[in-house]
Amino acid sequence: MDSKDLAPQTAETFLRGSTKLIHSVSVVTVTMAVIVISFSARAQSPTPASKTKVETTTPVKVEALSGAELWTMNCSRCHMARNSGEFTAAQWRTILRHMRIRANLPASQAKELQKYLEAGAGK
Repeated sequence: MDSKDLAPQTAETFLRGSTKLIHSVSVVTVTMAVIVISFSARAQSPTPASKTKVETTTPVKVEALSGAELWTMNCSRCHMARNSGEFTAAQWRTILRHMRIRANLPASQAKELQKYLEAGAGK
C-alpha cells in the first residue's frame, strides 16, 4: 500500500467526490422523470386501432347579437347608458373605432354595434 492511500481525506478530495455523487444522482433523477413522463403520455393517448366510439355533435347555429345586446355586454361594463342621439354618426364611428380595440370586439360585432348607434345618432 502507498502512503497516499492511507492518508486522511482532504476537504478538496471529499468535495470532488461529493460533487460527482450529486451529479450522478441528478442524472439518474432526470432520466427517470423523462421515462415516467413518456410512459404516462403513451398511456393516455388512445391507440389508432382502438374501438372507442367518438360521438359527433351537430353544429349549433349561433344567432348574431343585436347592437343593443352588444352594447349591454361590452360597453356598459365601463360606461353608463348613453342616448345614441348624443353624438353624430361620424362621431360614433370615431368613438367605436377607438373603443373596438379596447373592448377587443370582432369586426362583425363592431359593425352591428355601429349600426345600432348610428340608427339613433343625432344630426
